[in-house]
Amino acid sequence: MNSRNAVKLLLASVLGLPIMQAMFAWVGGLLGAMGDSATATVLSYINTATGVAWLLSVVALVIAIAIRSIDDESQEK
Repeated sequence: MNSRNAVKLLLASVLGLPIMQAMFAWVGGLLGAMGDSATATVLSYINTATGVAWLLSVVALVIAIAIRSIDDESQEK
C-alpha cells in the first residue's frame, strides 16, 4: 500500500469512527432505556473500543502525513 492510499484509508477512519461512536452511544442509550442493560453494556464496550481505534487512527494519520511530506520533499531534490 502506498502512502497516498494509506492516508485516504486513515482519513476515512478518522472521519467515520466518531459517527459510529455516536450511533453506538445512541443505540446503547435506547436499549438501556428499554430495559436491555446487557446489550447496552456490550455496546458501551464496543463504543470504547471504537474510541481507542479512533485515537490510533489519528496518530497513524499524523505519522502517515509526515512520511508522505518527507517523501515529497526528497523527490523534489
